[in-house]
Amino acid sequence: MFKNQFPFFTNKPEQVYLDSAATTQKHQSVIQAVNDYHCLSSATVHRGAYAIANEATLLYEQARDSTAQLINSPTVEQIVFNSGATESINTIASGLQPHMINGRKILILASEHHANILPWQQLSKRLGLSIEVVNLSAQGQFTQSEYDAFVKQLDTNVAILAMAHVSNALGNIYPVEDICRLARQQRILTVIDGTQAIAHIPVDVENMGCDFYVFSGHKMYAPTGVGVMYGKRDWLDDLLPLRLGGEMITRVSFTDAEYQMSPLKFEGGTPNVAGVIGLGAAAKFLKANILAIQQHEISLFKLLSRGLEKRKGIRLFGNVCACVQHNPEQLGHPNANLALGHSIGLHSFIFNNHHLYDAAALLYQKNIALRVGHHCAMPLMNVLNIAGTMRVSIGCYTDKQDIQRFLHALDTTLAELDENADCLVALKPKQQVNSHCDEVLPIAFNIKQARGWDNQYRQLLLASKALDSLPVEMRTSEYVVFGCESALWIAYYNDQLCAYSQSKIIRGILALLIEKVTQLTVTLAGNRVSDQDNMDAACFDYFAYLTALNLTPFFSVGRRDGIQNAISAIKAKLVKGDN
Repeated sequence: MFKNQFPFFTNKPEQVYLDSAATTQKHQSVIQAVNDYHCLSSATVHRGAYAIANEATLLYEQARDSTAQLINSPTVEQIVFNSGATESINTIASGLQPHMINGRKILILASEHHANILPWQQLSKRLGLSIEVVNLSAQGQFTQSEYDAFVKQLDTNVAILAMAHVSNALGNIYPVEDICRLARQQRILTVIDGTQAIAHIPVDVENMGCDFYVFSGHKMYAPTGVGVMYGKRDWLDDLLPLRLGGEMITRVSFTDAEYQMSPLKFEGGTPNVAGVIGLGAAAKFLKANILAIQQHEISLFKLLSRGLEKRKGIRLFGNVCACVQHNPEQLGHPNANLALGHSIGLHSFIFNNHHLYDAAALLYQKNIALRVGHHCAMPLMNVLNIAGTMRVSIGCYTDKQDIQRFLHALDTTLAELDENADCLVALKPKQQVNSHCDEVLPIAFNIKQARGWDNQYRQLLLASKALDSLPVEMRTSEYVVFGCESALWIAYYNDQLCAYSQSKIIRGILALLIEKVTQLTVTLAGNRVSDQDNMDAACFDYFAYLTALNLTPFFSVGRRDGIQNAISAIKAKLVKGDN
């Protein structure tokens, strides 16, 4: 519906982009506004009095006005620009003082992003508060039962309620209007993270009645590195600023200073002028189109939901009942109280029989952009008793063809993963390959001989079956290796270096590494070599070895770090002689 307004898709027509919950593509008006600033009005704001400085300041403040209109802020002075929601929450948590709050508890939802957990942990330590968690169902749903339990937790001992308007990991839309109303009755400070709501549903902070509402530009078709903190006047007056510097003061001496009123009080230093101007353009776009966007995304979400529910072996999380019909009169109305069980256009799920990263690797090759992992919500994943999910998230530029292409790609991916690995034919060595012992390493040879990503992928799956698997009872915290985007353990068992990962791709890479370690530490007769040879093996560059096998396309940044951690763990065991 809106795809032709986003230049990214003109340049990348083959891309199916379903990762809008991570970041959005940029609207043409945003790109134009940023470009115009750099080409025509590039000057700092609130300082110079010359023509282009005045023009830059005018554009900057017009963006503040557009943002205020988008969320129905009573005044523009209540709109603070910063680097994003993370800075906003840190500003609030660090700026609160004991006299500003009542109660001894901070209440958060189980589904919160790390950015809405970590600052409150620091505040709780600073002020001696405790953190209490609002739970979801076993499937991550927020139903009437969870709501009723939540209400009971809103007692006079709660000082702060920090929660997302919409969950980034599940898509759940929470009834923040009702919750903020109940919190006000108990004099609870309410901080609402609207990062995942702002581009998908109407936001009315005055009707909501929250004390603070924060969001990031890059989740709403605006540039990265810019965001918004809305606050009620009284709170903004009392809150201490986080960022101290130029333009946020009225007077400075060597021993003292007086601060400006909000919003400049919180905008110390040179701001991201181009980013703010781009955000203003995005705010105008959303203000004019949010009802149409919401209806469009609901239609696509229903199509996606039906498609996922039809496919076997998929376990959905979050408010999967969100496809219920909205009352047409309430759909998107700013004053509508969104019912329990609703969701934005986001699905979070796992596979019963396949690891997420194995499936994602195939989907990426089919030009499907989506996210797998814990989505910066590790506590939630622990509550759900899973390592992470595959997340498909819709934007206003998503269309029916994107959903259909994703579902088709998912079908072919699952079919490939369902193939019996025993049917994969290993390539037979036709020649010797270079090695320290002048012997052929079968796994490495097959990987090296495989041509193209698909064949290498299949050989990694085959290699995963050759791994000496670490027994279940040894997959404990003592032997765990972090950072590989998948649980991984390495240890000696029965005098043999063994490992395990839930991901077949990682198991295949581990098999390659252990094959090389074995070559360097075991003689042709099957005997272990000397301690000095163990030390030499520990000095071997295993990552360069994997690179020489052309395996870097399988390493995301996170997985690369994890593989390095696994290599470090192997080397440590070689040095210790831990066998």
